[in-house]
Amino acid sequence: MKKTLFTIALQTIIYATNPPFKVGELLKYSAEWNGISVGKAELFLSGTELINNIETYQIIFTTKTNGLANMLFPIKDRVDVWIDKKEFFTHRLKKNINQSTYKEKIDITFDYNNSIAISNGKSVAIDFKARGPYSMFYFLRTINLDAEKTMSFNSYEGKKIVNYSLKMTGTEIIDSGLGKFSCKVIKPYSEGKELFKNKGDMRIWISESEKRLPVKIQIKIQYGSMTLTLDEIN
Repeated sequence: MKKTLFTIALQTIIYATNPPFKVGELLKYSAEWNGISVGKAELFLSGTELINNIETYQIIFTTKTNGLANMLFPIKDRVDVWIDKKEFFTHRLKKNINQSTYKEKIDITFDYNNSIAISNGKSVAIDFKARGPYSMFYFLRTINLDAEKTMSFNSYEGKKIVNYSLKMTGTEIIDSGLGKFSCKVIKPYSEGKELFKNKGDMRIWISESEKRLPVKIQIKIQYGSMTLTLDEIN
């Protein structure tokens, strides 16, 4: 395990000097629910910012329903996350969630020097560096995704600390709006239980191309599956 963690850290340091993404990268996705088009999503690496004197990337993730889906269950979410340029841990997380009648606003700053997370003005003690779903997409683009490798992380998004793992489950060819990609398949899971509510299950497909793109993201829950598939890069 120590050798594996050392190897991951070394790979991350190497990729941090020349990551496969840069400021201005915009990834556009189509969103489907059980195979039916329901909206669009975007991952935008918008810029850089100093947080607690640490250089970070700012990433903006947005999702929006359209058509009939927007009439039945409108979604308009925006999540901003700031990750450091060296190890890609989360340093700030800001969520503005609007899903039909459900609304949620969260703003968390992580102060790792003092081992606290400040969430909507309240301090929470932490003894880890956070890597949530949004920072994870970019972290996975910087490491060697070997088959059957498992990595463990911690996440905090304002309610509770979540311990989860990532397991590499093989390679698949994925069709996208940009053509076919050979992708590594990653499964996030929480020890002893599913990572998502309603017996949810998640898969992430990272391309083996030079840019290591998150080509497909799928969440399966009790009543079906939501799939984001890469359509365009700007």
